[in-house]
Amino acid sequence: MQHTRPPHEPIIRVEHLTRVYGGKQPVTALRDISFDIAAGEFVAIMGRSGSGKSTLLHQLSLIDTPTEGTIILDGVTITALSDAAKTDFRLEHLGYVFQEYALIVELQALENVYLPAMALGTDPRVYTKRAAELLTIVGLGERLDHYPHELSGGEQQRVAIARALINSPKVLFADEPSANLDTASAKVVLELFKKLQTELGQTIVMVTHEQDDKQYVDRTILLSDGVIQEGR
Repeated sequence: MQHTRPPHEPIIRVEHLTRVYGGKQPVTALRDISFDIAAGEFVAIMGRSGSGKSTLLHQLSLIDTPTEGTIILDGVTITALSDAAKTDFRLEHLGYVFQEYALIVELQALENVYLPAMALGTDPRVYTKRAAELLTIVGLGERLDHYPHELSGGEQQRVAIARALINSPKVLFADEPSANLDTASAKVVLELFKKLQTELGQTIVMVTHEQDDKQYVDRTILLSDGVIQEGR
């Protein structure tokens, strides 16, 4: 897929984004919002429950489709892609870290990490080596053959982060990544995100409700009732 983003253009541009959920009483989750995210930026999306923060993340990460508006990611108007093209774009260019880890319990840590690369048809020798390297980067180089039930919650989340990085994503999306973790494990995960940003230049967009997480990010986009209150 051809990327045409000029050198100084943002990696994500959102223009007049609206998301309305239908039904007898339609609910407007996002209301005509616009903002940019620069390449290499670590951004937190925050707001009270029901503010629209997870809805926004789902639009940016192609998990959901907006009712109106445009999202341009790395020069590609992703809102104009077909469903099949969106699937390919997600796999090739985006990484995801979820609150509940979403690891496959029958697979070892190494296998969980390289699964998305296997889906792309990457050479097994290449993806096995890269998966091991990523697990080492996240501090689990000695746990390659461990199954999820043999790992703590924090360790499982670090496996999930390594998995999200396996295809070298343009953007790493994280949805409440520390919500299920104790304070110490949450700190490890947030420090790891910061390391990925500062050392690898990884662009990260994270939904969080934890005020303490603001110390790790470059900018906070604060939502209220589907409208940006600050952080454009």
